[in-house]
Parts: sequence; C-alpha cells; structure tokens
Amino acid sequence: MMLEEMLKDEREAGRNEGLKIGRLEGEEHEERAMELVSVLMNQERYEDLKRCLEDRAFREELLEQLGIKGKEKRGSYTEDK
Repeated sequence: MMLEEMLKDEREAGRNEGLKIGRLEGEEHEERAMELVSVLMNQERYEDLKRCLEDRAFREELLEQLGIKGKEKRGSYTEDK
C-alpha cells in the first residue's frame, strides 16, 4: 500500500470516529433535554420551561440543580452503542 493510500485510510477512519462521537453526543444532549422538559412539566414549572428554551445559561443551571447529568460529566463517549 502506498503512503498516500495509508494516509487517506487513516483520515477516513478518524473522520468516521469523529462522526460516531458526534452522534453519541447529540443523543446524550437530546436525552438530557427531554428529561429536563419532563421534570419541569411534572413540577408545573412552565415559566422555567419557557425560559430554559431561550437562555442556555439558565438551562445549564437547571440541569445542574436537578442533577441531570450527561455522559460528559460521567465518562467518555467512546463506548460502543
């Protein structure tokens, strides 16, 4: 195998790994968001729900207050799913 082919294969493998990690991160963020929405609705905190949709810092504060943690807080995204 020529050097160019080896480099191309390595770039492709790195790209695929990056895409996989990105998908896992996206799924994790979606799960956290849905858990936050569910908790706020169950507690009838509709104003907080509306505000967290518009204010990222407030949303992060609520996630922390409510103990809704993602894998980035617990470990690595490199595990297989």
